[in-house]
Amino acid sequence: MRMRTPLVALAVATSLYARDRIEYIEFFGYQGIDTQAVRAALPFREGDKVSKDVKDQARLAVLRATGREATDAADLCCNSDGDSVIFIGLPGASSHVFTHSPAPQGNVLPPSQLTALYRKKNQAESAALKKGISEEDGAPGFLLSKERRARAAALALHEYALHHEDEIVGVLESSSKADLRAMAAEALGYGARTARQLSALVRAARDSDSRVRNNATRALGEILRADPSAAGQIPPDTFIDMIHSGVWTDRNKSSWILSTLTQARDPKLLARLKSEAGDALLEMARWRTHGWADMPRAILARIAGIPEEQIHQLSAGPLDAFVSAIGPMSRPD
Repeated sequence: MRMRTPLVALAVATSLYARDRIEYIEFFGYQGIDTQAVRAALPFREGDKVSKDVKDQARLAVLRATGREATDAADLCCNSDGDSVIFIGLPGASSHVFTHSPAPQGNVLPPSQLTALYRKKNQAESAALKKGISEEDGAPGFLLSKERRARAAALALHEYALHHEDEIVGVLESSSKADLRAMAAEALGYGARTARQLSALVRAARDSDSRVRNNATRALGEILRADPSAAGQIPPDTFIDMIHSGVWTDRNKSSWILSTLTQARDPKLLARLKSEAGDALLEMARWRTHGWADMPRAILARIAGIPEEQIHQLSAGPLDAFVSAIGPMSRPD
């Protein structure tokens, strides 16, 4: 089964490339909270234009409706038709505090060559997005654009990372600067497939900064997409905890990791996910945007024992049919 990769790097383009309309407003972490009351409090509706302060507006509306702060507000662009989706995290019973590791306090700086290669890759990818090119070139274990310049820049970073694991891991695990750790997390994913690489990325998935967690977990997702056998070296514990996070990127990326880790259908892992993360997965599976709901739906389908060959069609179909197929796990919002 091939599902759309939940890549924030490519999915989050600016509104310049969209129709500037809100297609869907989705919630997560809402168990015990009246989402209809929150939706009614929002000053925008599905179909409205996306304003620059839409995230601030969403946070204020949650506070007015619930008396509590929103855990997150994310403006994600773009769907296939060029519209945006607003994801709002609510502080309900299905939203848990995701425990982070203490931030490093070191003064480690990255080599200047790494910084230059990383910036060049990001600039080339941004330029490709401006031209409307977001397609990926296969699944080499790291993000590789089909656009010529972006592809060349990514391969240059890959060549560097293959031979400089020590320096990259040093920045990731010791630098006090979150932006440098985020760079190192992404760059490490372009390196050689080693036990040290995987362990460092798993540890970085608990970083105190959401950008570092996002880049580390995305790197692991790309590695698993290219080589599912690497799943045996990636413990699921961090990502089971992460699925309840109040931060959208945490939920998005952890569902990607867990969708691969569950392919082997280990009964102990599936039982843990059902008991420890079933509520969060169900919330995500009810999202109307298939590109972001497919992974949670695949996990729930495996928990329900649905044959692998049926999952893609079921996940891509109507929500009611999916909820009916997974049976007792589903329950009303």
